[in-house]
Amino acid sequence: MEIGLYHSCLMEWDLDRLFSWARTTGYRALELHGGPRFRHVDWSAIAAGRVNPVLDAQEKYNVRVVGLMYGALIFFSADTAERDSAFERLETLLHAARRARVPLVSTFTGRDPTLTLDENLERSADSLRRIADLAERHEVDVAFENCPMFHVWPWVHNVAVSPAMWRRIFEIVPTPRMGLNFDPSHLGWQGIDTLAALGDFRDRIKLVQAKDTEILPDVQREEGMLSLRWWRHRIPGEGSIDWAAFFARLREVGYDSVVSIEHEDPVYEGSDERVLEGLARTRAHLEQFL
Repeated sequence: MEIGLYHSCLMEWDLDRLFSWARTTGYRALELHGGPRFRHVDWSAIAAGRVNPVLDAQEKYNVRVVGLMYGALIFFSADTAERDSAFERLETLLHAARRARVPLVSTFTGRDPTLTLDENLERSADSLRRIADLAERHEVDVAFENCPMFHVWPWVHNVAVSPAMWRRIFEIVPTPRMGLNFDPSHLGWQGIDTLAALGDFRDRIKLVQAKDTEILPDVQREEGMLSLRWWRHRIPGEGSIDWAAFFARLREVGYDSVVSIEHEDPVYEGSDERVLEGLARTRAHLEQFL
């Protein structure tokens, strides 16, 4: 295993600055944001074969890109135009990923907020099959990241949020091209056994993200559970996850790829200096378990 970085916390940096810093700092694997917030890459131009700065940066700095991540694609939307837009964007990213020699595109499923999770799956099985077909056609894996996105209203982003949902998804699309971008920070606060989930879905894990969660009992006492403000994301080592046990379980299930740091800690934000401090602390904590 090795420690990599999902660069969503450094979105203002262009590719040269990002890859140069990664190389100097010792990272050899990056996960790149594939949405419009990262304005330094035109994924459509890469898909069309006009330019390929992502491949160029990998070759120049000897830092590989292990995945593209763009969650805000509403494949399960009730709106036909929104669904079509999501599939168009996914196909662009898959085409760009193949040209840039990136093996994985991660996303969410989308969700119709007027339906239950079960109803979403029942009505959107064809959308899942369409995603799987695109992955097969472009020979690039697709992974669902498991963030519920319940902090954003309306709940339009994801149903791939729990082992129960994953089982149903992979029954609908059994192709090995489909899998999980496994983020443990979204499981514990739901009461889900993270280590058991790693074992149960060992054959579906395409990438692992490293982010922690801190429980705030004083907020929970005052607001209850429904506000969802009783937990917050933290850097690994400053939350509730047992990372020694997590890495031990990864080894046990045979995972031997990248653990990609995703930095969303409000304590270490506000400036590049604070973000870089958070990243340094995260990496120092995680590397002891490799």
